[in-house]
Amino acid sequence: MFTNWIRSILILYFLMMIILYLAAGETYKKYIRFFMGLVLALTLLRPLLSVFGKEDALRDNITYESFRQEMEEAQFDFGSMEERENKVYKSQYEQALRMQFLQEAKEQLLDIRQIKVSLNEDFELQKVTIREGIPGDGEMMKQYLLDAYEIEEGKVMVE
Repeated sequence: MFTNWIRSILILYFLMMIILYLAAGETYKKYIRFFMGLVLALTLLRPLLSVFGKEDALRDNITYESFRQEMEEAQFDFGSMEERENKVYKSQYEQALRMQFLQEAKEQLLDIRQIKVSLNEDFELQKVTIREGIPGDGEMMKQYLLDAYEIEEGKVMVE
């Protein structure tokens, strides 16, 4: 057992020296040395930990810490994914409202060039901008939106 331990330390040490020799740049060598020092320290402490029965506890702690970090990363990934989905839903909802308002303008025979719709983070109507083709049509469309959708006066603009 003692000879196996010494052999594993020597093999590990030589492997570390080879890795350090093949390392690409000086900037990475300090990180490689740090990591190799940790691995070597754990290898040196292994017989002592097994004598005191703490080897499994150390392994469990390392496993738990790895699991905790993975869970934090997963939560972060889930949060950013949810944020991206909300942006996509918001954009699609704005596009649907824009198309609906333009269709209603066509049905009323109004010459509307463009309608921009902006929603806030709660998917509530924040602003509607109407660009008219014929002067007066924008005001008629604005009044229609105010009456039909009960939008507040300040949220609908005509250009």
